[in-house]
Amino acid sequence: MRKVLYVVASLWAMISLQSCFTGVESTKAITQKDVERAYANDYDNSGQSIEIAIDTFPNWKMGKRFFVTDNNIKYIFSPSQQFSIDTLNLQNKIIAYDGYTKSLSIDGRQVVNLYFKDGELMLQYNTNRTMDDLAGTNANRFEVPFLVDLDEVEQLRKLLTGMSLYIKTPIWYDADGNMVSGRKYVNISITDVLPGDKVFPFLVQFNDNGRTAYVFMSYRDNYLHRSFDDLFSTSDLRERYPTISDENWQRIINGQVASYMTKEECRLSIGAPNNLERVPTYNGIREYWYYTNGTYLIFDEEGLLTSFRR
Repeated sequence: MRKVLYVVASLWAMISLQSCFTGVESTKAITQKDVERAYANDYDNSGQSIEIAIDTFPNWKMGKRFFVTDNNIKYIFSPSQQFSIDTLNLQNKIIAYDGYTKSLSIDGRQVVNLYFKDGELMLQYNTNRTMDDLAGTNANRFEVPFLVDLDEVEQLRKLLTGMSLYIKTPIWYDADGNMVSGRKYVNISITDVLPGDKVFPFLVQFNDNGRTAYVFMSYRDNYLHRSFDDLFSTSDLRERYPTISDENWQRIINGQVASYMTKEECRLSIGAPNNLERVPTYNGIREYWYYTNGTYLIFDEEGLLTSFRR
């Protein structure tokens, strides 16, 4: 009986050892943050920082102009005998700052009420904040919803217009705000800076070999990564990758992938994956890249793309 038990135990041990090397076990899924951390030293950091003067409240001067990005701004203004909220249309208009008053809130605080003028119309915005609350720093400043500071737009226009840069994003827009197919890492010339939308305050106009296009930009980085450094580079990224063939570089410019491209080439073309999985095989590690839009890439043990879906 002991002999039988010994044989069974031995067979179980052998099976357990073999199962460790079947080549079908996978590691824990790796997130996009893990991927970005792994490639931290390989990202393009050749952008040029820009600086503009931020005019924070309560330093606004009378008559300071703001561009209205969305007509939903009408719901933040107090009702008035001068207009009906239902018919008020302010989108794409320019309104001017016209001072402030203080009033006592229901909880006993001295809160600030801001005033803006649209022609003869007086618009009142009750901030429900004290003066101390509103006097923030540049990094954490008070902003009125749906307004773009035109002084900041003008500063960026003077700073950026005429600059020759390399664009890092293929997310371009036309003059009507419709997304169009763009290219990455190509030389462009900035021709203007305009007011943006309720998320990104600036719309940068540029020329790409006679084609006019636009990108939305924020001054400071936000969770959608649209600061100047995220969008543009002062140097040609192509020079950093001399081993990439001209054929594959054209694919990268147009956001395309093809069989036998390397992981580095694929990352440059369509970005780092949202999740990554590494699967051990007898010949090494097979890697699977997954994107939230349904795209996936499969790399063989040599790190070359063997299968994909776009």
